Amino acid sequence: MTAGVILAFLLGLIFGSFGTVAAHRIPRRETIVTGRSKCPQCGRQIKAHENIPVVSYLFLRGRCAGCGAPISARYPLTELATGLLFAFAVAKFDVTATAVVYAAFFWVLVVLTVIDLEHKLLPNRIVYPAFVVGWAGLVTAALIDGDTERLRSAGLGAVVFGGFFFVVAFIYPAGMGGGDVKLAFVLGTFVGYAGGVGAVLVGMFLSFLLGGVIGIVAMRVSGKGRKTQIPFGPFLALGSVLAVFVGERIADGYVDFL
Repeated sequence: MTAGVILAFLLGLIFGSFGTVAAHRIPRRETIVTGRSKCPQCGRQIKAHENIPVVSYLFLRGRCAGCGAPISARYPLTELATGLLFAFAVAKFDVTATAVVYAAFFWVLVVLTVIDLEHKLLPNRIVYPAFVVGWAGLVTAALIDGDTERLRSAGLGAVVFGGFFFVVAFIYPAGMGGGDVKLAFVLGTFVGYAGGVGAVLVGMFLSFLLGGVIGIVAMRVSGKGRKTQIPFGPFLALGSVLAVFVGERIADGYVDFL
């Protein structure tokens, strides 16, 4: 298990590096398949030894080797976040097909979070394929594990999470973006598969709690009050990730408390 977790972390760093490329290019409708990365300031092509996850950022002291322009800390942070999530996926699901599917799901959430923070956007080019490919992956994992009952929980989770957000958006369109609604169906699927409807409810609660608390702090810090634009996608992602790992436990604990 330990070796698997370490390997997953290292793979996560690599995929995290690719995630920074995807987060930069997809909103600009650029291909992520070909083309070497370049400095956004001077256009200098980044060399292979300058593109080692986290290590290169530290070695270059956070600056472009060509023009000396600062490199955003979001790059190593994205790589580290992806590495940790890959490791957590293996720690929870062991070295299984399920762990691979959830690692891919976490990668998508990291990319969407970076994009939403910068562009206030959750691209359909990511969300729609994540739903379709995600279901295909979960069906495959369920068949391999011989636990198809989880697919029922995934379906219920999608209906509860996505349906709730759809109703909210229908009643109050200005309060909920279309991208958030679409993403909610994806989140409900994966959280439901991992922990059932109880975990889905926990994920929804944590998303709103984190969004509310951090949103209030951001409004006070910015000094713009309610005019502060705060994307909700990152909070949906964070609340759902927490629910995947501890949602079922929290839900069971709440029921026992009652």
